[in-house]
Amino acid sequence: MLAEIVWNVATIAVVGGLAIPLVAIIGGVWHKTVKTNAEHDLKRSMIERGMSVEDIERVMRAGKSGGKH
Repeated sequence: MLAEIVWNVATIAVVGGLAIPLVAIIGGVWHKTVKTNAEHDLKRSMIERGMSVEDIERVMRAGKSGGKH
């Protein structure tokens, strides 16, 4: 099937035009998944160390602010 496709400039442009947003969507989902897993691991380690809920909330809020005060 792929051997029958005529790979000219227009075909490559269409395939590239469809591939770029697809890669961006998959990358965004992957990034969100990795970030969520890292946050869960951090929370789990803070709970294991015996930190209070207030301390954990403060640490998580500080991480979301991006260092801005």
